[in-house]
Amino acid sequence: MLQQQPQSHQPSAHPSIRPCVDACGAPPRRRALAALGAAPVAAALALAGCALPSAPPVARKSWSGVMTLRVENDATKSFSARFELEGTATEGRLELRTPMGATAALVDWSAAGARLRTPGDRPRYADSVDTLVLNATGTALPVAALFDWLAGVATPVPGWQPDLSQRLTGRLAARRESPPTEFRMILESR
Repeated sequence: MLQQQPQSHQPSAHPSIRPCVDACGAPPRRRALAALGAAPVAAALALAGCALPSAPPVARKSWSGVMTLRVENDATKSFSARFELEGTATEGRLELRTPMGATAALVDWSAAGARLRTPGDRPRYADSVDTLVLNATGTALPVAALFDWLAGVATPVPGWQPDLSQRLTGRLAARRESPPTEFRMILESR
């Protein structure tokens, strides 16, 4: 059995060696007991630290859900499709799928240009994604602003009025007066 040696709290004879005491002059054993008494408080503080808000989330770079577009001009046009949207306004990819899950169209774009692929057709190319969307739908859509709208920023686009009031519930809408156009997205949560 080990016997504890009594610790001396007398100042050391050597000037460079200081006795082991805390700021209040308490010996190490007393500090250890005080630390044990504080353990529940320290644990509670550590757990409370876990409940603090974390850093802001990283901006999303992909979305999926259902989008609809309705254009009322000489002949009303409308379509609805499931979608996967990835990237940014300057470089990205949009896949539109039928209700059965087959790819209806795939658009990808970068600073070099944009490409539209549809099943059974040759790819179409344009200088920008906006031009391809105009050619494919018959109406201009603000693709660059769409990424801001998805992030909750109501970037103004001439003629368009975004409605971001339900964005936190996964719904986004935008209207244009001429030609009368309604665009909606319902996002799936990820």
